[in-house]
Amino acid sequence: MEHEKVKLPKGICAYLDRLLIEHPGFKAQYPFVAVGVLREKRSEPSADELQNELAAYVNLKGDNQWKLIDALRYGYESEPEPRWGIKAGNCYMKDPENCGFDNIASQEAAYWTVKSAADAMIKMLGFGEVVDLNKVG
Repeated sequence: MEHEKVKLPKGICAYLDRLLIEHPGFKAQYPFVAVGVLREKRSEPSADELQNELAAYVNLKGDNQWKLIDALRYGYESEPEPRWGIKAGNCYMKDPENCGFDNIASQEAAYWTVKSAADAMIKMLGFGEVVDLNKVG
């Protein structure tokens, strides 16, 4: 049975990449040990931003620990960066500086990585809707 790669936040993938270079056996043979090590590291104060991000991720809820185990067993990849676009009818905003819309594919649309910034543009325009370009065709 083929398993899909687990999607993880970009920073978590970067930390796991580094951890697997230091401890190659964690990948498939010892995923439970690896998560145990990560749980221990979360309590250590660190200047390492990636380690702190991982600690927060492991701390969020127990499901993330199982997700990390699956990532170590089946592989992992980064979640797509957030991409918020503005759509009006069948058109997407292409040029935010001139508030220009065009009947283009959503992949070519202008995008924001912070949804609240796209919401502010909608409020200023007085029309349109914010759409997640990662989910739209």
